Amino acid sequence: MKKLNTFVLGSLFLALLVINSCDPMDDVYLTLALETEFNTEAPVPNVSLTEDFCLSDFDDYNDNNDNINEIKYITAAYFTIDHSNGLQGEFRLRLYRTDTNTLLVDYTDQSFNADSSLINPLIIDLDQDEIDNINAYLINPKVDKCFRAVLDVNNASDNDGAPFYLHGKVEFLTELKVEP
Repeated sequence: MKKLNTFVLGSLFLALLVINSCDPMDDVYLTLALETEFNTEAPVPNVSLTEDFCLSDFDDYNDNNDNINEIKYITAAYFTIDHSNGLQGEFRLRLYRTDTNTLLVDYTDQSFNADSSLINPLIIDLDQDEIDNINAYLINPKVDKCFRAVLDVNNASDNDGAPFYLHGKVEFLTELKVEP
């Protein structure tokens, strides 16, 4: 009887394990950071930097391109890597589609302080229209998409005087839905 109980419990445990186990055919989700760096030294109080990047610039996209079902925007942030002492000003970030030069995102922070974003990232809060614009552009994930990011710091000042120095990066986090 004891062997029968052990067999029944073992069989029940095995059945529950099989029923609740992960399906190897479920989709896999990967986070892809679309990242671009800006680096400049400018003698004037208005700094404007432009960087282009494409999905194909990132290994996670290339490695999974044939199996990507969907790409969705998650969030964005700006990080200061290095800067002139006390750099501050009006921060503006714009993101364009490079194929049509269509504006997707226009974010402004009137009280940008490079010291603050050196320690904690500046979260780029997008409105729903901007999120929808990005996701609409990413609708066909197998087609490589390219972007142009424009970073402006206007009315810049620092503790050292001109020229101003800024080295930073912007990350747009996306989620790749990949079928196995």
